[in-house]
Amino acid sequence: MFILPAVIVVGWILSWWGARRVRWILLSAAGVVSVLCVVIGWQAMGPPADPRTVNCSSTWACTDPGSLYLVAAGLLGFGCCLVLLILAILGEAMVIWRRRRISD
Repeated sequence: MFILPAVIVVGWILSWWGARRVRWILLSAAGVVSVLCVVIGWQAMGPPADPRTVNCSSTWACTDPGSLYLVAAGLLGFGCCLVLLILAILGEAMVIWRRRRISD
């Protein structure tokens, strides 16, 4: 479940040594992959089982745990992308500010 967010964070950190375009392409691709994980996991769940007919404590307990992990990884990855997007905007603003300050 934490593999996708970890890969996103490591790739984002490494992208700061590359071109600016690489960072934005990486964040965009990671966001798309995260959304696809949520959609595929949600579709893989199928219809929820009725807890009264199956020996489950709740509807979520009757769901395949593999699809729940996929949905959780996608949501966590998407949240990670949003946080890194804000950090990237702030980081690039600081870089631009420093460049203007040094050139003045």
